[in-house]
Amino acid sequence: MKWIAILLLITISFFTAESQAHPYSVKFSYEIEQELADGKISSSRAGILYSLIGDYPMSAFYSDIPISWDVDSMTLSSYDTRHALPYIVKQAQDHRIVIISENHLKPQHRIFADKIIIALAKHGFNHLGLETFSNVPDVFPLLDSALISRGYPLDSPITGTYTMEPQMGQLVRNALLHGYRPFAYERSERIKGKDRDEIQADNIIQYLEANPEARIIILCGFHHVIESNLIKRKNAYWMANYLKKKTGINPLTIYQDNFTEKFSENEHPLLTIISISQPSMLVDKDSIPVKLSNNVDIEIIHPRTTYKEGRPTWLYKNAGYLSYPVKLKENARYPIIVSAYPIDEKGGVPFDRIELKHKNQHKALVLKSGTYRITIFDGKSTSEYIESIK
Repeated sequence: MKWIAILLLITISFFTAESQAHPYSVKFSYEIEQELADGKISSSRAGILYSLIGDYPMSAFYSDIPISWDVDSMTLSSYDTRHALPYIVKQAQDHRIVIISENHLKPQHRIFADKIIIALAKHGFNHLGLETFSNVPDVFPLLDSALISRGYPLDSPITGTYTMEPQMGQLVRNALLHGYRPFAYERSERIKGKDRDEIQADNIIQYLEANPEARIIILCGFHHVIESNLIKRKNAYWMANYLKKKTGINPLTIYQDNFTEKFSENEHPLLTIISISQPSMLVDKDSIPVKLSNNVDIEIIHPRTTYKEGRPTWLYKNAGYLSYPVKLKENARYPIIVSAYPIDEKGGVPFDRIELKHKNQHKALVLKSGTYRITIFDGKSTSEYIESIK
């Protein structure tokens, strides 16, 4: 087992060394489409690659899934909506485990999860498990063993896959800043007779046993959050179900995708009859939250995306986030990929990244106050400059 882990370390370290010499492991949109047409990548991989260059509509188009379970929109129309965050924070105080599910390629889910993570740090939550974290069995639970001391994720598979997306990168930075100890729980090898979700649950249980005082938040993808007896396949269930049954701990489970805009699947009709400006939940006439399904405790309704300077407005998380138009030379070659790296980070995930396809495309970076190294890559060469945002 250990020699496999060591080989993995060597392989990923070599990959990272190449990436640092040529730091743009991301691809231009025309490259993504060509590789997709040639059958070199799957649609889900295309979605991931689009997310890395800040193209939300294309990323979400390739990652959409159908509505996971039916909820009668006629019944829902009689309810009202409330901002979800205060209720979640209140409910979480009575739980040891909070599980938040995301669509991996809808960054607004990560932005809302980030707010939950920050808010719960004030209420004793101090450990964060991400499905995306890379791990090595029998060596160290996190492949990126220096993550805590460094304080930010690497733009490399050493930290994880989805952690290379800027909004997940910000989530990890913020969690570390607020004192969370990160841990990996994804399956690192197959175990005969056990489904992936059961292995995930067993890894979390092992972590809980090693940290008996821990209060943990788990960020997972899609249906791993289901705590009911809904069958995954054959005789297998979902991760939250295994975790609940094996520990006797009732987690607070939060699902985000049923009531988020969809691009290649049919949306839930509820989104056409309500108007909200922030992640919300349904309440009855007495302002009591409505439980929509036995599968999870809370379902989040996300507002439709609007745009500012060519970017989704949910990127502007508070008044401290500003549009930053990139400084380009008159003779700039297109397309280009622009990345903004915090100046004090080496090899970290960019704070934001965009692709500009032609000189008439107006799209801004979204940055908060700070100093950044702005890099501009045209497919052949890279230029950069330092910029302070105030």
